[in-house]
Amino acid sequence: MNFVIVGTNFISDTLLEAAKTVSEFTLYGVCSRAYASGEDFLAKHAIAHAKVFTSIDQVCSDENVDAVYIAAPNSLHKNYAAACLNAGKHVLGEKPAAANSQELVAILTAAKHNNRLYMEAMMTTHLPNFSVLRQAIEKIGTPRKYIGQYSQYSSRYDKFKNGERPNTFLPEFANGALVDLGVYPLYILIALWGAPNAVQASGVLLETGVDGAGDVLLNYNDKQAVISYSKISQGDNFTEIQGEKGRIRIEAVSLLKRIQFIANDGTVEELSLPFEKHFMRYEVAHFIETTKTEQLESAVNTHQLSIDVMHVLDKARAQLGVIYPTDLQ
Repeated sequence: MNFVIVGTNFISDTLLEAAKTVSEFTLYGVCSRAYASGEDFLAKHAIAHAKVFTSIDQVCSDENVDAVYIAAPNSLHKNYAAACLNAGKHVLGEKPAAANSQELVAILTAAKHNNRLYMEAMMTTHLPNFSVLRQAIEKIGTPRKYIGQYSQYSSRYDKFKNGERPNTFLPEFANGALVDLGVYPLYILIALWGAPNAVQASGVLLETGVDGAGDVLLNYNDKQAVISYSKISQGDNFTEIQGEKGRIRIEAVSLLKRIQFIANDGTVEELSLPFEKHFMRYEVAHFIETTKTEQLESAVNTHQLSIDVMHVLDKARAQLGVIYPTDLQ
């Protein structure tokens, strides 16, 4: 399958190295606003015969493009995804799928109208250890509490404190700590427990108007969840799912590096499979297989899952006071 990667940042590097291990993946081209950046990206990965595009319109007009992986800034996800879907390309779109629910609806509408696959590129749910996690839930008995943590001090925060304004802390790029880091434990939570009944959020806003850190409390009537995240402090980043018989402890919720069951009596059981360094290969392989079987929606990262996650992000941002320009349109 001929792919074009849109964006040349570190996540594009990671995906490409993983995708190289998938036999049916072919890098047809890369799209970057600067031609030189596209050339540098291909050279870095020792790829000699791929094309360099400098606009999404060029990608859309090339009949040899089968699918597009979009790793552009969040604020561009909707326009790029809709354009590619309307041009008959399948789309694997980085998380968050869009800046808000209205934009996500536009993407899914374009996918349905053009009979093309759109899948949000949340890698965690495709990892082998996610299946391990699902099966392990029964060990804890009646679930009562989910504590999802992802706090990672951003190197760009130092630049921010020195007066620079990196994209990661600007609302015009639909950024902030919740949509960048908090979305990982949130996505896993909703994949396991579904949409919550109520959402309550609080956080620390930076002077640009995006959140640097925060907490989101989610109510499920008979159980509670909290998502704790930060880009302005560092944490151990262990996530727990607690039940009446014990708890599941997860190291690095975005990658599911290690999963343990700890019974109430203190007994520890190691559950996780060995960690795969090319961890994004699973979502690429699933995406390709889904298109081969002519399905228009992933059975793992379903459209409803993306919708439910985006609704929570919208509600939490509104309570935090994080407003993107697209929210006002």
